[in-house]
Amino acid sequence: MLEKVKTISKYALNFLTITNALLVGLEPIWNIPYADKVIATISVVMAVISTYLLGNKAMHTMKGE
Repeated sequence: MLEKVKTISKYALNFLTITNALLVGLEPIWNIPYADKVIATISVVMAVISTYLLGNKAMHTMKGE
């Protein structure tokens, strides 16, 4: 079960990273409304997912798995 959550988290993180990069690049061109708030929100969600993945990796490293 945890492996499935880990896999989904990795895919979600990749999707959010790509979406965030697109918004950062396209916002000045298209003048997307509230882009700064959306970019900040996506960044926070990415940070939380990254923290989960790093914590999970550290836990497995400490256990010797």
